[in-house]
Amino acid sequence: MGIFDDLALSTSKNNNTYQNFWNWFEIHAQEFYEIIKSGNQVEERFINVFAPELTKVEPEVFFLVGIEDDQKAELIFTPDGRIQNVLWAEKLANSAPEIPNWKFRALKPASNNINFAIRMHDLNFDRDNIKFYPVIHEAYPDKIDLKFVYDHYHEESHDDILNGIFIFLDNFLGEETMIQCIDKIDVIGPQNVHEELISLDKLKDYLIWREKEFVEKYQDVRHDPSNDNFAAFEGTVEGNKTILSTFNTSILDWEFKASHPWILVIMIHYQPENDNGFPSSETYNSIAKLEDDIEEQLPAEKGYIFLGSETIDGLRETFIACREFRDATQIIDQLQTKYSQELIMNFEFYKDKYWQSFERYQID
Repeated sequence: MGIFDDLALSTSKNNNTYQNFWNWFEIHAQEFYEIIKSGNQVEERFINVFAPELTKVEPEVFFLVGIEDDQKAELIFTPDGRIQNVLWAEKLANSAPEIPNWKFRALKPASNNINFAIRMHDLNFDRDNIKFYPVIHEAYPDKIDLKFVYDHYHEESHDDILNGIFIFLDNFLGEETMIQCIDKIDVIGPQNVHEELISLDKLKDYLIWREKEFVEKYQDVRHDPSNDNFAAFEGTVEGNKTILSTFNTSILDWEFKASHPWILVIMIHYQPENDNGFPSSETYNSIAKLEDDIEEQLPAEKGYIFLGSETIDGLRETFIACREFRDATQIIDQLQTKYSQELIMNFEFYKDKYWQSFERYQID
């Protein structure tokens, strides 16, 4: 089976519905509860049974399970950092029925335990050995760039420590806050730090304040596309492959870019027509129809901006700046199904509050 067969299979929705999934779960709910509560062979008797059933319904959604203080089992569905899967985790949790001894939710909540800590890579992470300070960017005033200072930092383990900080914050702040409020994090040691350090206990209040400022500044901003201008670019990349780009150069100097911080990337995979790496005219026509559909269903007045596209060696990527990602996820998923017989496509979101990934297209 080739890459195109694999991609086609990965984009097709499983016919099992949420209702079927929850019907199955209800049958086993009490048994699962007893397993979780006892802590006896949880992996063998619950995880290895539950995970395949979840995969049939939402293969990109993960889960956590445990017993709460009220002795109910809590099942948390998480996108595990992938923005395009937030909606499906939420839909799955919201479709859950009332089941005795069980609670269901989407996205990891913030920890209410003042002694919350994690241990990873033989290192402890807690609110006492981590502090932070914001990195201020004059050119990007609304960017939330946080530098965390870890007491036991050593350079050779930077990546492991950063991963530990991220996982700690994901649980300390909650997944929603990590996704919505923070643009960038890094970690350093306390040596040679000259900035005033802030206690981790003040991080939540700091983020609430910054988010409130951000919402007040941008909540009513929309872009008028009537004067948009697109420019075409041609160049080469590694391997001497030709890349063709068409970009909305008039929008790249817009002063309100941060109002549309989510970048939707739609990836279309095709068999190149010849050695130039570009699609056939038939594929181009299908892509054009898809992009017309996208512009119609994700209009500027609702908070979406068509930025442009890049085409190279069997891959067409289309970029759209979005105010939000949940409605866009639903719409693009439906278009993916609509065009499944014509195009092999998938999509993802990433956060780029000032569209820095497209600065190469700015025309001086």
